[in-house]
Amino acid sequence: MRPVFCVIPMNRAALYTLVWEKPVTRVAKDFGLSDVAIRKICVKHGIPTPPLGYWAKLQHGKKVKRPPLPQLGKGQSDNVQLEVRPKRNLPVEIADAIRVSENERAQPEAKVSVPAERPMMLHPLAAACEKKLRKAKPNKEGFLTTEGGAVLDVQIGLGSVDRAVLLIHALLTAAADRGYKFSADGKCWLLVDEQPLAVRIYEAKDKTAHIPTAAEASRQASEDEWRSQHKYPERTRKVYRSWDYFPSGRLVLEIFDPKQMRWGEDPVVGRWRDRSGRRLEDQLGDATIALKVGAATARHQRAKEEEEDRIRHEAEERRRDQERQRRLLEKVTNFLMGKAEAYAQLARLEDLAAYLSKQGSRPVLDKKSDLNRALDFVLANLRIQLTAESISEEIVEKRVIEIESWW
Repeated sequence: MRPVFCVIPMNRAALYTLVWEKPVTRVAKDFGLSDVAIRKICVKHGIPTPPLGYWAKLQHGKKVKRPPLPQLGKGQSDNVQLEVRPKRNLPVEIADAIRVSENERAQPEAKVSVPAERPMMLHPLAAACEKKLRKAKPNKEGFLTTEGGAVLDVQIGLGSVDRAVLLIHALLTAAADRGYKFSADGKCWLLVDEQPLAVRIYEAKDKTAHIPTAAEASRQASEDEWRSQHKYPERTRKVYRSWDYFPSGRLVLEIFDPKQMRWGEDPVVGRWRDRSGRRLEDQLGDATIALKVGAATARHQRAKEEEEDRIRHEAEERRRDQERQRRLLEKVTNFLMGKAEAYAQLARLEDLAAYLSKQGSRPVLDKKSDLNRALDFVLANLRIQLTAESISEEIVEKRVIEIESWW
C-alpha cells in the first residue's frame, strides 16, 4: 500500500482556535498525529494551549481563563503546516478520501452556516421533515418522531423543532452544493459517490426521579403488604418506574451506513453533538466533510463483507459437495460390497458343487435329486445377478449413482 499523506496549510489563529475549541488529544487524532507533536508545533509558533484540568473545569461550569493569541515572536512564522498522516494499514480508497477531506477542511468554504432565521425557501427534505414533526404527537416522554415516508429520521422535543429544521436545511443544502444527490427509491439517503448514507438527528434525554402517583403508591403498598405476609419483607420490588425522561435540548447528529446489518459492526460513520463549548451548528462543516470519508469507509466495508460472504458461500458449497460425494461413495461402496459378498457365496457354492461331484454315482447325486436341483437353481440365479449387464441394470433401477452429482 502506498503511503498517503497531505500537508494542510493554516495560520496561527486557525490552530489556536482548534486547540481551544477541543482537547489537544482530539485535535491530534483528527490529523493523525500525537498530542505531543501538536504541542510542539504550538510551542514553535508561540500558540498557548489549555492547561491541565481546563476541560474538566469547563464541563462543570467553572470559570476558566483563555489567554489571547500573542504577537509573533522572533523567528516565528504565521504560516503553520500540518502533515496529515492517516492511520497505518488504511485501504487506499479510505486514505484517499481522508486526504481529500482534510484538504477541503483547510478551505474557507468548508464552514457550513446555519441561518439565524427561517429562510424563504427551505430545502425540500427539510420542509418534509418539518411537516411530519408538526403533525406528530409527542410520545410519553415528550418526543416527536418522523415516521414513514422518505424523510430523515428525526426524534426531538417540541421545543427543538425550529432549530432542528434549520440544521437539516443547512446540512442538506451544503451536501447538495458539493454535488451529493438524494435517493429516489422511497428512502431518504444521501448518495455520496453512489454510496448511500443515512442521516439521523435526535435529542438526548434528561431524567428526574419519578414521583409515584396515588394509584402507583397504592399498588406499591399492596405489593409490600403481600411480600410481608408471605415472609419476603426483605425483597422489595417497585411497581412503577424509577425515572422520568424528557427532552434535554441537546441535539445529536449521526451519519451511518443504512445497509450495514451485520452483528458486531458499527454502522455509524460519524456522530456530532451539542457540547458545553461547541454547539452542533458549529460542527456541520465537519459533518459535511466527513461524508466522503464515511462513504469510502462504507463502500470498503460493503466490499469486504461481500468478499467474506463469497468465500463463506464457496466454502459451504465445497462442504456440501464433499458431503454429497461422501454419501454417494458410501452408497456405492455398500452396493458393490453386497455384490462382492454375493460373488463370494457363488464361489463357495461352486466349490461345494465340485466337491459333491467327486462323490461318485451315489443315488443322492443323481441329476434329478433334490440336492442337484437346489444347487443348480441357486447357482443359476447368482450367475444371472452377477453378470455385468444385470449389475448395470440394477444400478440404474435403484439409482445407486446420481450421474449429475458425481461424474
